[in-house]
Amino acid sequence: MDKLEAVQKVLRFSNSIREWCEQKHQVFFDDFDEQNVDDYESGSYGDLSDEIIDKGIDEGILDAEDWE
Repeated sequence: MDKLEAVQKVLRFSNSIREWCEQKHQVFFDDFDEQNVDDYESGSYGDLSDEIIDKGIDEGILDAEDWE
């Protein structure tokens, strides 16, 4: 599973994480793409994507072994 797929899966299956992302960061499902999930420069979503994935693992949406 690539990083974009992992982010999309978490946002698709977790209302709480999706709402947190939308309300706190004003970033929505469609805002993520192949380039910005891997980009850690200012204005991109690399760090946010990592945090979404971590939260998805904590909630059991993603399996840490499948992601690593």
